Amino acid sequence: MKDSSDNKPNKYLVLFIVSLGTILSGYVSSSLDIALANMMNTFGFTMDNVTWVLLAYMIPYGATLPIMGKLGDQFGRKKMYIFGFAVFTVATLMVGLAWSRATVILFRTIQGIGAGMFFPNAMALVSDAFPPNERGQALGMWGAFAAAGGVLGPIIGGYIVEYVSWRMLFSSIVPLSVIGILMAIFILRESEVSGCRDKIDYLGGVLMVASLSSLIIALNQGAKEGWTSFYIIGLFTCTVVSMAAFIYVENRAEYPLVSLDLFQSTTFIVANFVAFLTFMTLYGGLFLIPFFLRNILGYTPIRAGMSLFPLVGAMILLAPLGGKLADKVDARTPTVIGMIILSLAMYSFHTMTDLTAYPFIAVRLVLMGVGLALTMSPLSNAALATVPKEKTGVGSGVFNLFKNVGGSVGIAMMGTLLDQRQLFHGQILSNHINTSSEAAKQVLTQIQMVFTHNGMPSEQAYGVAMATLKNLVAKQAAVMAYSDVFLITAGLAVLGAMMALMLKENKPNNEQTADLASGEVLKRLSIRPPLSLKHR
Repeated sequence: MKDSSDNKPNKYLVLFIVSLGTILSGYVSSSLDIALANMMNTFGFTMDNVTWVLLAYMIPYGATLPIMGKLGDQFGRKKMYIFGFAVFTVATLMVGLAWSRATVILFRTIQGIGAGMFFPNAMALVSDAFPPNERGQALGMWGAFAAAGGVLGPIIGGYIVEYVSWRMLFSSIVPLSVIGILMAIFILRESEVSGCRDKIDYLGGVLMVASLSSLIIALNQGAKEGWTSFYIIGLFTCTVVSMAAFIYVENRAEYPLVSLDLFQSTTFIVANFVAFLTFMTLYGGLFLIPFFLRNILGYTPIRAGMSLFPLVGAMILLAPLGGKLADKVDARTPTVIGMIILSLAMYSFHTMTDLTAYPFIAVRLVLMGVGLALTMSPLSNAALATVPKEKTGVGSGVFNLFKNVGGSVGIAMMGTLLDQRQLFHGQILSNHINTSSEAAKQVLTQIQMVFTHNGMPSEQAYGVAMATLKNLVAKQAAVMAYSDVFLITAGLAVLGAMMALMLKENKPNNEQTADLASGEVLKRLSIRPPLSLKHR
């Protein structure tokens, strides 16, 4: 039963409560990278099996998004949000208290389940709190603050790991989480569930989890195992077969888990594919930029994390603009403009070298943040505007799933391409370092003279000079490889802009239809590890 408007909680307080939960989850997830090395030393993880610390979270989180959204539609989004946030908090605390590798994996799995429960339902609560003409801006702000949580992880988490303990990294969120949960219990209002108590499509749920879990593992393990290996091909085969069976079951189920009617809307399909390409670009870029800062420019991990602040700052300042434009104009215009700006930002990154100063990088990051701020809120509006109100949770879960899979594919693809292009350029440049190359001889002689002038014996100086020259060539090959892959990410953004032109204007005609357009805007626009994360 819907409360009267007099009993509605303060809309900005609702925004604060939901933002607190998502910021904390983004902070924990993104700071795990900083803690992994310490956890390896504590529990004896190897480089091969430490990947499962990541996968234990990613699989239940990524594979259950539509399911948890469906449950929120049926049983109430406030219940799912609070219960999921509580599960996430307890599991996070237990990760910090873990006493073995098995318990780390177990609690990480529970942590992923908790995150999967509250993320697909969080934004519907904000949607209920704000009137239609304010939702775009409010949800844009939520997305920007959620993004800030992902950037705070490597910074605050880095200091905690370095100067306190990796265990404190996980327990440090508990006080704020408890406050957030208590505020959610007493302040948030339950969503309408339309009296709908459909039966759960268990078979469809099993097939979806099987398909998405196989895909997540394949994307994470492909670079290590080989993309053409029997193991990876088998996982991709399982993904396709399970998804085909899922579609078959959903077409015939009385109460389908994911109603395929959602995909009868061209706008919904286009919005999901544009989101897929956007997050391929975003997470591909966020994979490349920190590694460029660390491996090419020599930044420390903490400094590399802090260097991303211009990106987050631009999103925080301009996030409401995208939603406002979507409310006043249409979703297509800001989405196309944002994707074009994003493509220009990624193109500008390809000109970076080992001599690029940070101010020039900061300008590029600001440009990237502007593009994302203009894109995500209108794109989410376009997708959810076509979804019936009683299916907002599952529609949001599907949209969120496309974004996460896009981010996973982006990281896997960019990591593989970076390795291949570095080998390619390294082989070409190495051909010039031989005894018959006059240019190589001159450079080698100059380097050797530097060492001999410092008192090093001639033969030893020659060996050190040769090693130095090879390192310089390897570094140049890496710079050229980064340049190539940044160009590819720019191309993906251009493709996204072209697809965004197919978005159709779908403005709300009344209060109920307005709810559809803004229900889950900017779902999880946080810089956090997506379904795939590659370590170098």
